[in-house]
Amino acid sequence: MRIAFMTMKSGLVLAGLLITAVCLCTFALQNVDASLCDRILTATSYPPSASPNQVVPVSTTVSGSCTSDGEDYFGARVDVVDKESSLVLSSNSTPIGYNANNFSIVVHNAAKTPAGNQSWTVNVNTYLIAAGAASGKYLVNSTSITIQVGNTALTEAQPELPLVLLAAVMALPVRKKSGDKGT
Repeated sequence: MRIAFMTMKSGLVLAGLLITAVCLCTFALQNVDASLCDRILTATSYPPSASPNQVVPVSTTVSGSCTSDGEDYFGARVDVVDKESSLVLSSNSTPIGYNANNFSIVVHNAAKTPAGNQSWTVNVNTYLIAAGAASGKYLVNSTSITIQVGNTALTEAQPELPLVLLAAVMALPVRKKSGDKGT
């Protein structure tokens, strides 16, 4: 009888935990469903290589669909941030407007490359801005891009030991056999 009571008690505790977990997940899903935009896609174009101290274009296409009732004014902002120093190198925004049900815009940035030859990595952070009844700034994407600045450093080729031995053997003078006639 005592075992049956303990089993029933642990079953109730488990059921209570399960109900709590379901309620918490429901609240979390409601927060996700309450977002203004269903989907935002970004694509960034940039040169794969550049010279030191050169200003390079970084263009980001932002497209998507947001719930738009005409009260909120939408825009997109893109920051180009040096990954090593975390400095914002360029920040630019482009308006979407009051109708953001289906949109596609391009945000243009420009950033100056470092002075020396290196593989330069920057973050391209894209924000959606809704100003009005439901104001706010939302990070929708952060992408790292790499641009080769200047020439790549070449390393000296190190010949493999078997190749060195083969070349040394081939360079040895060939002896003639005693019966061979010289020509």
